[in-house]
Amino acid sequence: MMNQKPRILCVDDEPGVIELMTLILRSLDVEVDGARSGKEALEKMRQQPPDLVLLDIMMPEMDGWEVYKHMRAEEPLKNIPVVIVTARNSSFEEVIARERAGVDDYITKPFVPNQVRESVKRILKLDS
Repeated sequence: MMNQKPRILCVDDEPGVIELMTLILRSLDVEVDGARSGKEALEKMRQQPPDLVLLDIMMPEMDGWEVYKHMRAEEPLKNIPVVIVTARNSSFEEVIARERAGVDDYITKPFVPNQVRESVKRILKLDS
């Protein structure tokens, strides 16, 4: 089981962002899967829980915080590390909410590729 590549689920309603994350993380020897909605993300997680979730906040229908709440309420999903990925103009309330929620990291768009890689490496304890 240990020789399997870590799996990362990138949840974003913009396919370009999922593509970009996949490119950025390619050098880390991880598998990146994408989900274009909160609903799709939860379905994929329930089928095969990833090792890490990169979660966009601003999505139609179900936003990232809702996905996060669902994850924390479900046994197999509640210990999966979550990195929130959101536009820079996040409000003060949101920052407080995330502090309370206890997400593992927080990346603002537009993001720097190295910031994403460092965050993922730290959380998944990858040495490279």
